[in-house]
Amino acid sequence: MDSIDSLVTTSLEKDVGIIPAPVFNPAFGAGIAVLPVFIYRPKGFHPETKPSTSQGIIYFNFTGRWLAGLKQTLYLNRNRFWIDAFAAYASMNFKLYNNITASKDDYREIKFEGFVSNLSFLVLARRHFYIGPIFSSNYLKQEEVGVSQPYQNEYHWYHTPGIKLSHDSRDDIFYPIEGWFSTLSFESLLPSKSYSYDFNKITAGISTYQKLDGNGDKIIASRLYTQLGIGDLPLHEMASPGASPILRGYITGHYLNSSIISLQSEYRWMFSDRWGTVGFLGYGWLFDQPNQIKENLGLYSIGAGIRYRFFQKFKINLALDVAFGRNSANVYFSLSESF
Repeated sequence: MDSIDSLVTTSLEKDVGIIPAPVFNPAFGAGIAVLPVFIYRPKGFHPETKPSTSQGIIYFNFTGRWLAGLKQTLYLNRNRFWIDAFAAYASMNFKLYNNITASKDDYREIKFEGFVSNLSFLVLARRHFYIGPIFSSNYLKQEEVGVSQPYQNEYHWYHTPGIKLSHDSRDDIFYPIEGWFSTLSFESLLPSKSYSYDFNKITAGISTYQKLDGNGDKIIASRLYTQLGIGDLPLHEMASPGASPILRGYITGHYLNSSIISLQSEYRWMFSDRWGTVGFLGYGWLFDQPNQIKENLGLYSIGAGIRYRFFQKFKINLALDVAFGRNSANVYFSLSESF
C-alpha cells in the first residue's frame, strides 16, 4: 500500500485506474490483489501543489486468508501540509523462518489477525524540510498455528507515537529524475499490562536521483535505509528484507530481526513513452540491537525488471521485478518504483 486518497470528482487533474496484481510471496501464499487508485489535484488548488493520491487494496490468497485497506496521501496549501494515513484489516498466515539454518523447511507458521493503522501530519518548517507527529495504532492477535500457548487467542492494542523529519527536494514525487528525499523518525511503544514488549524504533532513509541524459530517460537512483530497534519488538515491528523499501530478492519473514542497514542502487531507463527497464543491486546487514551490529547477517540483492507507464499524466509505472538474494529469489509486481 503505497498511495491513496478520497475520491474528488471536481478535481483539476485526475487519473483513475483499477489494477489486478498477482502476488507471489511464498511467506503469505500465492494470491491476487486488486488495487483501485485515484490520483488528483483538487479544483481551486494552486498548480504548485503536489497531486494527492487515494488507493485501496483487496487481497485474497488461495488458502482463504485476506487483507483489505485504504491509504491516503494529501498535500494542502502549496505543499505546506503533508498528510499520510492508512488503515487495514488483515487475516493472514505467515511463515517465520529460522535465520540461522536458512532452510525453507525450518519455519513456524504464525497467524496474524486484526486492525492496523498509521497517521502522519507534517508541516513545512522551511524550504524542503518537514516536521510533525506520527502515530500508529494496531489491534492484533498473534498465534503459532498448531501450538497451544497461553493468551495466544487474545487481541492486544499496540499504540506507538513518534516524530518524523523529512527533506524532499525531488523534482517529481512519483518518478523523480533529480533531487533528494530523506526521512528520519523516532517511535516509542506505549507500555501495557497485557504484554511484555517494550521498544523504541529509529528509521532513516536517504534517496538520491541523478539523470544521465538531457531529458531524464536514463537515471541512477540510490537509497540508504536503516531501522534500529531498541528493546523487545513484536514481530509486526521487525525488519525483514524483501519488503519495500528494503532489499528485494527475499521472502518476507525468511530473515527477520530488530535492525537492518541496507544500500541499494539501480539504473532506470525509459526507452519509450510507455516502456522502460531497470537493473539493480544492493547489500544489507541484519542484526538485533544496535550494540550487536558486529553480529550481523550479510544479505545481497541483485535483479532486473520492466516498467509500463500506467498513469502517463503523472508518470507512474507498473513494475515487474525479478530479484535474487541469499539462498532465495522472488518476483515483485507493484505500482510505482521501489523507492
